[in-house]
Amino acid sequence: MTGWKPVCLILFLTVSLALGGCQNPKHQENPGTLPVQEPAAPQETKAIAPGEGEQGARVEFVTREHKMERVLFSGGYLRSLPEEKPETILRPAPAGALGMIFGKREINGLEWAKVATRDGVTGWYTVPARPGAPRGEKREALKITHDGYQNTYPQVTGGVTPQVQDRINQELGNYISVYRHITGPVESELQCRVTYNRNHLLSLVFQGKPVLYRNYPVTEVNNLASWTRLKNYAWVSPLMGGADSSLLLARKTDFQYAMVFDLNTGNRLTLDHFLGSSQQEAIQEKLGSLEAWARLQKDNFYIEPQGKLVALASVSQGEGGRVPLDLSDLVIREF
Repeated sequence: MTGWKPVCLILFLTVSLALGGCQNPKHQENPGTLPVQEPAAPQETKAIAPGEGEQGARVEFVTREHKMERVLFSGGYLRSLPEEKPETILRPAPAGALGMIFGKREINGLEWAKVATRDGVTGWYTVPARPGAPRGEKREALKITHDGYQNTYPQVTGGVTPQVQDRINQELGNYISVYRHITGPVESELQCRVTYNRNHLLSLVFQGKPVLYRNYPVTEVNNLASWTRLKNYAWVSPLMGGADSSLLLARKTDFQYAMVFDLNTGNRLTLDHFLGSSQQEAIQEKLGSLEAWARLQKDNFYIEPQGKLVALASVSQGEGGRVPLDLSDLVIREF
C-alpha cells in the first residue's frame, strides 16, 4: 500500500514528540569501558492531513526520521562484564533480533558492541563461535546495519469539539504507547495514513515492518491487564520458552492497525456500523478464504472513498500476522 503524502505546508523543526509511551531506559557504563556516544537527535517534520473543512478533523502529522547503528544478533548471549568475567551471561540474544549499538570495542581479539534490546536491557554482545569450531578459530564480524527509520504519528488538533478531540487523541496515544513499548530503543518503521476524513468520519491505518524475535518477560505476559492491552493493538505470534525461564520469545509482532472514529462523538466505530449485524456468515466465509483460523477484531478496519472497507484480519499460517481483507461488497451504509 502506498504511503500518504501530505499536500499542505510542511514545517521543519526539531521538537520532542509527546504522544505518550514508554520511556527509554537509562544506560549505565560498566567500569573500564569506553565512553558511550549517544545516537544523533532525530529530525522531525510536521504536516496537515487533507479533509479539514469537509466536515472532517484537523489532523497533524509529526514525522520523525532517525539513523542509528544496530546489530543483527547471530545467536549467543548478552554479557555484562566481558573484560572481567566473560563467562557471565546476562541473557540470550535470539538470532534475527536487533539491538541498538551504543559503543564498540575489541576485547581479547573479539569485536564487542554495547547494545540495548527492545525490552530495554543493556549488555555487551559478540558473535558466538561456530558450533564445532576448533578453539581459536576467527569468528565472523558483527552484522551491523546503518539503516534509518521513519515514524509518522497523528494527532487531532481541531475541526471537532475539545471533548471529541481529547477522546480521539487518547485512543491514538494508547496505540502509540503500545507501539513504542514493542519497538523499544531499537525503534522500527511506522507510517500512518488518513484514508477518510469527511462527513463526520475519520479513518486511519497504521502500517510498518513487523518486529522479529522480541523477548517478553514472563511477568509482563502474566500481567493480564497490560498484556490484554498490548494484544488488542498488536498481533503477537505464539510465545516460546527458552534457556531463560524469565523470558518468552515471539518470533513476530505485527503492529498494523486501523481505526475509524465518529467525529460527532469521538467514539470508535465497529464493522456493524457499516455492515450491519446480520452478515456474520458472509464475514466468516471471507475469513475462511484466508485460512480456517483467521480472526477479525470488529474495530480493526479502515474505510476509503467510494465505499471501500478493508479489515485487518489475523492469520497464523506462513509468516502470520495481519493481512487486509476487503469487505466492501458487504457495506450497507453509504459514506
